[in-house]
Amino acid sequence: MTTAADRPCAAELVQHNRELHDLLAPLYQARHREIYNPVEQRRIRELLQYLLELLQAAGTLQALDFGSGTGNLTRQLLGLGAAVLAADVSPGSLKELQAVTGSGDRLQTMRLNGRDLDGIDSDRFDLVATYSVLHHVPDYLRVVDEFARVAKSGGLIYIDHEVCPSYWARGSAYQQYLRELKESEQNHAVPSWKYLLGILRRKGGLRYLAAALRLRLKPVADDGDIHVTPEDHIDWPEIRRRLEFSCDIVAGEDYLVCRELQDPPPVWSRWRGRCVDMRYLVARKR
Repeated sequence: MTTAADRPCAAELVQHNRELHDLLAPLYQARHREIYNPVEQRRIRELLQYLLELLQAAGTLQALDFGSGTGNLTRQLLGLGAAVLAADVSPGSLKELQAVTGSGDRLQTMRLNGRDLDGIDSDRFDLVATYSVLHHVPDYLRVVDEFARVAKSGGLIYIDHEVCPSYWARGSAYQQYLRELKESEQNHAVPSWKYLLGILRRKGGLRYLAAALRLRLKPVADDGDIHVTPEDHIDWPEIRRRLEFSCDIVAGEDYLVCRELQDPPPVWSRWRGRCVDMRYLVARKR
């Protein structure tokens, strides 16, 4: 049985995440098909475009991508014309982000401390966005408070890709969906030589192969997840309560994230209206 004394302290958890994502940065996209598939990328882009239209700001919108990783949201935001501060605890992830996106006057990067947004002025950003990050942060509720601090009055806070209560309930429909998804993955497995050829053809392929070799020499047991168990997971009601001190909730939805690379994805298409596992929320600062 693990006791409180056995658990790593916050600083150790942050350091673990930093070292792990430095190692995995070139591999991140290939390891996360639930993010880097055509359906999910379209959903993200359409939602971000909607949020930027909601803001109706004059001039270039200023966005913070908190926990930017290798640039999932950053690339979308740059493509939509925003200026982005991409912030992450992992210098290796920020390096990979810059290698993929290139340099430009609308992109800045910042290394986070894993605790708060120290060094960022209050009331700075039109949009504060984070995607699949809070469960890596030891004190994620403190970070949510920080989002409200650094957002401008009238600015938006967008939190996405954290599991919703239905994920933990594991209803019969969701379990059937997971079984079908597993069967489909087995039936559509890509031969290893085709997978390797695809990696070599894409931008950053050599970085991927070098990172894959390092990973074989230094295997890892996790992706730096912290709050991902039935006993310790993201508390959506508390996030909402924290935000409501200074914000109005303007949008949110539970959805079934797509985990298939096919377009259209057969299993997701059958089950998307019958079960959910993820949530996003948008708040506007008063």
